[in-house]
Amino acid sequence: LVRPALNKTFNVVQEIYRHAPNNLYADVIFPAATWGEVQGVYISSERRLNIVEQAVMPPPGCRPDLDMVIDKAKGIGKLLGLDMDNVLPYKRLENGFYDAEEILRDVIRASEGTDTDLSGILDVESVENISPYEQLKKLRGIQWPAPTYAIAKAGGTKRRFMMQEGDWKNRPYGYFRTKDGKVNLKTCRQDYTDRKAITAKLMEFGSEGKDDLYTIDHMDLLREARDKGLTPDLPDDEFRGKKWAEVPKDKYPYWLGLGVVYEHFHTAKSMRSPTTQRLVPEMYVEMHPQDAKDLGIEDGDKINLITRRGEFQAKAQVGTKSLVRPARNSVPRGYMFSPWNLSVADSADPKKNKWLVNKTSSRVWDIVSGQVDFKKLAMRIEKA
Repeated sequence: LVRPALNKTFNVVQEIYRHAPNNLYADVIFPAATWGEVQGVYISSERRLNIVEQAVMPPPGCRPDLDMVIDKAKGIGKLLGLDMDNVLPYKRLENGFYDAEEILRDVIRASEGTDTDLSGILDVESVENISPYEQLKKLRGIQWPAPTYAIAKAGGTKRRFMMQEGDWKNRPYGYFRTKDGKVNLKTCRQDYTDRKAITAKLMEFGSEGKDDLYTIDHMDLLREARDKGLTPDLPDDEFRGKKWAEVPKDKYPYWLGLGVVYEHFHTAKSMRSPTTQRLVPEMYVEMHPQDAKDLGIEDGDKINLITRRGEFQAKAQVGTKSLVRPARNSVPRGYMFSPWNLSVADSADPKKNKWLVNKTSSRVWDIVSGQVDFKKLAMRIEKA
């Protein structure tokens, strides 16, 4: 849905990589400054704000994302007749960029009374005249929430929930971040009574000839599958153990799981790094030696992995003594694994990309979290 939609809209892209896939859909590209060329903060997965200090000026014509967003907002606001000098009253520094710390103060003010309340940082600045950036440097980061002087001074909140954050005025939740302040669990009891019938409906999403079938129109089906603990795909087990050429084109005997290979960060921008390229240079699929023997596949063979929704190409990594790197995991019989974060390394153009694994994945998702189920796909193998 996303790619066809992007072809029908006017798209402005801010990017630091010349070959980034989103550039294919851009009508206008603004060259951005990268992390060592800007001043600002970032938040890690442990809720810790840390400072990013500018090391060098960006190349001519490249600007921080923040600056471009502010300028675009000012331009749009003026077209709407708004007083943008009052709405966004930020001034430029001598280097021509906006003062990121001044904007951080506004972000902190806006956080007051929310889950991520950081207003204690401004209390510390008011009492001790220590700027937010200096506090972050001194404490090596502050974990949100930091809603009071004392909590901000201590480096923020180490652990959340069960009142571990302490108490403060305008605290927006109780023991847990729910309406009643309690932890709410949804239990699911596996029920395979109608497994084949329900899963058959789930497998239609994204399959050939079902272009007008959308999961969003079938929430009751998604809810039923979740409550019964069912998988979104179901392999054709009776065809497992046959040579790959003997498996009918409409049968998918094996499980396929997609996940992360830790040498590459998310979508493999690191493929351009010589070190990571040596460690994991290409798309692979981990395969049990007995499954490879049954299929007639040798270690290092190029194969196509085909689901009901699409296919991608990979090298067979048979067992932990494979010549195909990284060769460190063993998988159970009937199950194979490929990483998804090499998916854009083959080509930025999805029509040319042989490693675009997510086009093979299930379209079924959890109705609460929105998480798509990438881990349990039915698949067949063909030699490339």
